Amino acid sequence: MSTESSDTKWTPMTSRSQTTAPRCVNCGHQVTRQFARVFGDNRDVVHACPECSTYREMKTSDYIPEEVR
Repeated sequence: MSTESSDTKWTPMTSRSQTTAPRCVNCGHQVTRQFARVFGDNRDVVHACPECSTYREMKTSDYIPEEVR
């Protein structure tokens, strides 16, 4: 155990923009990795989320542009 004092404070998340969680390409809403794996394209890129689309639209993948399918 160290007896030296440290003046620096530990801040686990100083800003929300530092996370690596996936975001919706359409609206920018943060989604989970599992959501991206299920509803994203082949590269786990989410083109629509529950904030900007319905689950019916997400299941049919009609919202994904042809060139990235």
